[in-house]
Amino acid sequence: HAYIMFWWADSDCRRLILQRFAVSREVLQDAVGDLFSVAAGEGWQDPLTRKALQFIERRQRNRAAIDKSPFGSLDEAVAAAQNGMTRELAEEISYLSGLKPMTGAKIMTDPGGEPIAILCKATGLPRGAVRALWRGLRRPETDSAGNIAPTLERVLTCFDSLAVDRAQTVLRYWNWALSSALTPGLVKAIREGDEEAVDEFSAPQRAAMLALGRDFTR
Repeated sequence: HAYIMFWWADSDCRRLILQRFAVSREVLQDAVGDLFSVAAGEGWQDPLTRKALQFIERRQRNRAAIDKSPFGSLDEAVAAAQNGMTRELAEEISYLSGLKPMTGAKIMTDPGGEPIAILCKATGLPRGAVRALWRGLRRPETDSAGNIAPTLERVLTCFDSLAVDRAQTVLRYWNWALSSALTPGLVKAIREGDEEAVDEFSAPQRAAMLALGRDFTR
């Protein structure tokens, strides 16, 4: 639940959440390392096994998406986005990052900006990619005195302080919680602000309702 609370927390609470709850998955990765080859050999037929292993695997970028992309890599897509982010570019960056467009949109439109740092760190992008996305989203890079904007500085600090594995833990939970639980009934309840319907949905669906409520009612 801390990862969902992150979306409406202030900057201090966000930093605390990342420090306390952005856990490493190394123990799990080592414990089930041999299962990846077994599951792959079986064609990833078991859905529960597939989802569990997807959550802890080390690779974040979607290699299969590159074959369908007009860009040669995620880095190229981000470089193009710095000249002006479009819906198509945002979706392409999401796919290349192993995310659903819904998750990518939530990250790009977050007012605080920390999710952009988490996205870049989790996918192995360099520090400059944070600035590139920031510029593409037309967010202020400097203040009136020409110094780095405080919000951008805070986001860059977030990027510097977070380990790749921990960033991936957060990013994959968001992708699972914000997109996999969405159903037509849930979307309808979110749009209509139907709080009485909350008990009818599962825990992941309620989490998505909390996190996406503002986005669907804009």
